[in-house]
Amino acid sequence: MNLLREFELAAARIGLVAIVLIILAGGVARAIGHPIIWSLEIAMVLFAWVSIFAIDYGFQSRRHIGIDALVNLFPQRMKRACLWFNELLILGFLLCGVWYGFNFTWTTHHQVLPVTELSLAWLNSAVPTGCLLMVVTSVSFLISGCREEEKSKPDMEDVCL
Repeated sequence: MNLLREFELAAARIGLVAIVLIILAGGVARAIGHPIIWSLEIAMVLFAWVSIFAIDYGFQSRRHIGIDALVNLFPQRMKRACLWFNELLILGFLLCGVWYGFNFTWTTHHQVLPVTELSLAWLNSAVPTGCLLMVVTSVSFLISGCREEEKSKPDMEDVCL
């Protein structure tokens, strides 16, 4: 699981640097009169994938948003039950995301982006892939008994993604 986390973090970092460089090159090229017309399409596809990897990384480290003001008033057993129920709801949502995302990607795979003529599947497949990655994370959390690690302050590596 740590290898997957490391890969996702590396892919998100590399993708973010690539987006910045592509947008910068596109802006400079446009300013000197030789626009790179494919730069925005490639940046858009990379942004979708970087977002998915970053979202799953946050989900793996349990840093996604949670509102626990009401749950904190419950006894410990009720808190655990709410945690399990919550995780099962999340898993159900993610499985729907995999199913419908895959179907949408398959339906639109023959369409292409206008400038680069890349298949639209490169863009659309980010959603079911990300949901599938989060399904793996959610299932492993359920298998571990929904044990939450102690949340500490994020270190600089996590903040800088």
